[in-house]
Amino acid sequence: MSFQKFLQTSIKFFLLLTAITPLVLAREIIFPFIFGKMVFFRSVIEIALILFLVYLLYSFYKNNWKLEIRNWKLFKSPLFILILLFFVSIIISTIFALNPYRAFWGDTERAEGLFGMLHLLVFLIMTVLIFTQKDWSKFFKISLFTGLIVIFYGFLEYIGFFWYPNIVNFPFMALTPSPRPGSYIGNPAFLATYMIFIIMFAVIVWRQSKQIFWKYFSLIMIVLAIAMIFVTGTRGAILGLMAGIFSLLVYFVFKKQSIYIKSISLRKISLFLLMLIILFSSVFWVTRDNAVWQKIPGIDRLAQVISGIDKESTQMRFMNWQIGWQAFKERPILGWGPENYLFAYQENYNPDMAFYGETWLDRAHNKVIDLGVMQGIFGLITYLLMFGGIFYLLFRKQPNYHQLRAEGANYDAKQQISIAPFIMAILIAYFIQNLVLFDQLTSYIPFFAILGFLISASIKQDTVINQELIIKNQLFKKIILSVIVTVVVIVLSYSLYSYNYILYIQAKTFKEASELRKSINITDEEFVSLIKDKIEKAMYPYNFAQYNIRGQGVDSYYLNQFFYHIELIKNPQFGSLADLLIEGQEEIIRKEPYDVRLFIREVEMINPKAANEPELYKKTESLMRQALEIAPKRQELHYNLAFSLSGQERYDESIEVVRYALNLSPNIARAHYHLGLMFFLADNNEEAVKELIIAEELDPSFDNFLPGDLNNIVFIYTDWAQIDKVAELIIKQIDGEITSLSYGFKRGYYEVALRYFAIVHNKESLIKVAFYLTRFKDIKDRMEVLIDLAEKENWEII
Repeated sequence: MSFQKFLQTSIKFFLLLTAITPLVLAREIIFPFIFGKMVFFRSVIEIALILFLVYLLYSFYKNNWKLEIRNWKLFKSPLFILILLFFVSIIISTIFALNPYRAFWGDTERAEGLFGMLHLLVFLIMTVLIFTQKDWSKFFKISLFTGLIVIFYGFLEYIGFFWYPNIVNFPFMALTPSPRPGSYIGNPAFLATYMIFIIMFAVIVWRQSKQIFWKYFSLIMIVLAIAMIFVTGTRGAILGLMAGIFSLLVYFVFKKQSIYIKSISLRKISLFLLMLIILFSSVFWVTRDNAVWQKIPGIDRLAQVISGIDKESTQMRFMNWQIGWQAFKERPILGWGPENYLFAYQENYNPDMAFYGETWLDRAHNKVIDLGVMQGIFGLITYLLMFGGIFYLLFRKQPNYHQLRAEGANYDAKQQISIAPFIMAILIAYFIQNLVLFDQLTSYIPFFAILGFLISASIKQDTVINQELIIKNQLFKKIILSVIVTVVVIVLSYSLYSYNYILYIQAKTFKEASELRKSINITDEEFVSLIKDKIEKAMYPYNFAQYNIRGQGVDSYYLNQFFYHIELIKNPQFGSLADLLIEGQEEIIRKEPYDVRLFIREVEMINPKAANEPELYKKTESLMRQALEIAPKRQELHYNLAFSLSGQERYDESIEVVRYALNLSPNIARAHYHLGLMFFLADNNEEAVKELIIAEELDPSFDNFLPGDLNNIVFIYTDWAQIDKVAELIIKQIDGEITSLSYGFKRGYYEVALRYFAIVHNKESLIKVAFYLTRFKDIKDRMEVLIDLAEKENWEII
């Protein structure tokens, strides 16, 4: 094999490798479903690009460009020109973004930004320039096998299969049962989107392959992918799928020339199926409240929305779209910038959204609105024109474009069925579902693959003389090209190390630090030193991923386990660890003072320290006032400001701050709770009781409360000696009526409830609490004895 051929084969190998990206699952780091895929895809593309540049340079020196001339017609393709215009929009929006740094780099949760999107553009260009028809076939077939593994994993999740990964560390079997599986994608909605593309790839393989295995395998994959869409219960994808099928049938009904399959008119078949769909839709609409629909995966959630049972998510989406519309009107031309939606959202926040919880949305959950907000009208128009360009390629009048003979039929060219309407239908399904969702890596890769495939197919329709492009051997041109390629290769090599490898190591190290267990052979000081060393390695050098690594790392591993434990914060040896983590947040705020969540996180980290150092409340007050300048209608910021003021014994001010938040939307349960908390801290118990009662009336299940809120409530009732109320809340939590407490109340409150039930001789409740406490090893034996005594009603001994 020549060196040139070796390079070409290597490039194709890495491009084909992108098809397995959905299987990448890095459990050892934060954002295991996205972060690992991002690093993998970007690394593969950068390696492929390095090889591609070397290939071009080597070909130049040999005076022999092996790429056929027709491939260079990519740059004359109308669809590709529209794609380039879309990227021009991204570039301009990045330059004029509110936060250009975040617009360029994106983050590790969404893996977009201009930097991430450029990888997708490079992927598209290289595939068109280097892939043959056989290579595209390989890509789609690899994708089908990838999809099969994803589907298999999803069904295992759905049926509740579980394999303990700590017994056998085999990632393909490390399952978490779920009624709405996410499989290796991690999110049921994103999984459903990926399934839409699996259907598309299966259709292409079925139409192009002559082998019986691929014919049947692709048909099986279509059935499995559709089934998985319904299993995920993703309403947008289900509606999109229905819209796609509907459009396909309409196409065949109104197609000028009818097609016959085994003497049966496809037009008549399509018309019959359309009538069935209309009939089913009518019956479904009339009987939407019938319990039978709740037994069908996917259909159950559609019925809930139509019947008004699950109206919260619908209301939230409408409110979020309204926020997006307001943000779009502020910057209609170029938008706020890629990955800047959150900043537009928090500035235009609707206080009524707090009725559905303290949500933070970095997307509108509508692709069209997302683009309008982040890239303005220019970006939105170019995106819509891209779809226009796709349909132009699919249906322009060209002989035999994507036309394959129907299986087992002996028809002439006029009777052949084009693949174009099938691709059209699936793209319609994708577009429709994106009206209630947004893109991410596992949808971007197949979407850009389809773009590349269609551009390649359109280029190869044309009559081309396959000849080599000969370039005169000029020393000057060789030197210039060599310098350019060398510089780009160095930049790409740096990116591979600094923006892929380092990011992965930092994310992995931060999580490892949180999982360290104190050894009996080392002191507290040595233990803290060990953790600090790891965290420092995870935090530096600073890069765009620190925004997520530090933020998610603190939220997941340190707030509950460390900062909320006063006894740890009081320990001077552990205090240095707190200082390091706080400084990490302060550095992000200094570099990117736009996301008010950063301010909230730092305040939550400082508050426990402020209990012993009251002067720190002035610092938290300053942080919250800065945040309120950015998002003045966000109630959570007012709550934190009020707490800072109460810590300085400025109780009247703290009460007024919460009253202001309450007036923003008077029916928010958490607002009444916080007002009650401020009254409690101000020793105005009469008013505190009133507000807590209102809070519970507005939200009896405390669905929109945080664990800290609920622990504060039981603390207040304990302080008031209302032990019966404490016991009532404990039983609600044990019975599952309070779902916002995933880890339960603090242990001491269960023991308070246990004593109360023993005093009032409430056998059933006492046994419930005692059984709950058996999860603690140090009191398990005592609780089992207590349960036995309660069952025998030996109250005197108890």
